Amino acid sequence: MSIEGAIEKACSAVGINPPKRRDYGKWLQTDTLSGKNGKGDGRVIINDTHVTAHNWQTGENVTVGIGGDIEKREQKKIAEQVQAAKRKQAADAARATRIATDMMATAKTSCHPYLIIKGFRDEKAMVIGAADVRRIGGDYLVPGDDCQAAVIIPARVGGQVTSAQLIWEDGTKKFLYGGSTAGAMHRVSSGVDTWLCEGYATAITVRTALHGMKVKPTVLCCFSAANVAAIAGRIEGRAFIAAENDKPLVQFGGLGTSEYYARKTSLPYGKPDIGSDFNDLYQKAGIFVVQRALTAIMAGKGAA
Repeated sequence: MSIEGAIEKACSAVGINPPKRRDYGKWLQTDTLSGKNGKGDGRVIINDTHVTAHNWQTGENVTVGIGGDIEKREQKKIAEQVQAAKRKQAADAARATRIATDMMATAKTSCHPYLIIKGFRDEKAMVIGAADVRRIGGDYLVPGDDCQAAVIIPARVGGQVTSAQLIWEDGTKKFLYGGSTAGAMHRVSSGVDTWLCEGYATAITVRTALHGMKVKPTVLCCFSAANVAAIAGRIEGRAFIAAENDKPLVQFGGLGTSEYYARKTSLPYGKPDIGSDFNDLYQKAGIFVVQRALTAIMAGKGAA
């Protein structure tokens, strides 16, 4: 299969547009087929032997092999670009780790407007000012001039900080350029059983609800539905998934992204029947309703 054919096949399989550029060995940004809501949420990487397409919205990842119809001279050129891109990727990842570590060292523990909006007025987290974010990480991480400070959530793989998520006052989320989030998580609390959540607000909602029931769990913020499934395979002991109530997608057989990936695991899971996640349920119906929903998941009755 030609390079163009492999690009078309991989992109079509995950529901994204082929990229306009043809650089090799590095992720190229493109749009999904979901219109303006999917702008910039597609990724494609072209290597000398295969093409991989990724849909950020759904977490789908497809790799298509390239056939032997590439001239040796062209194949050598592509291979050289791929190796250069790999070196840059490693350098970018190391830089993201340094930036995340520096931001964590600079951050102060305090309350934050985002947490208040989410219903946790007294909740404290690592908070870093916009000026420090610009100084340490760059202007691209601050979405607007009116931003004052962000909650910083470190992303760890095997205990090693690989990136960080910044959440600003209005809920805008930013990840560090070049940082790795595949298989990464943030531990919100430690205990006996483990709960896997996608977002930080969901994670602290689950922790608060269970603590109110005198249950002390380990709660992990996994950043995405695909990451929930990846991390689930590494969990030992009893574990549960606090899934989200996503928009049904045709490519997932009418399931939302969160439930699709939850079903890929062998863990009990459930999703709220009000709002898109358990924090929405908490804000609209109260913590006791969340507790009943989580109890149902633990009893194996949470899945719709």
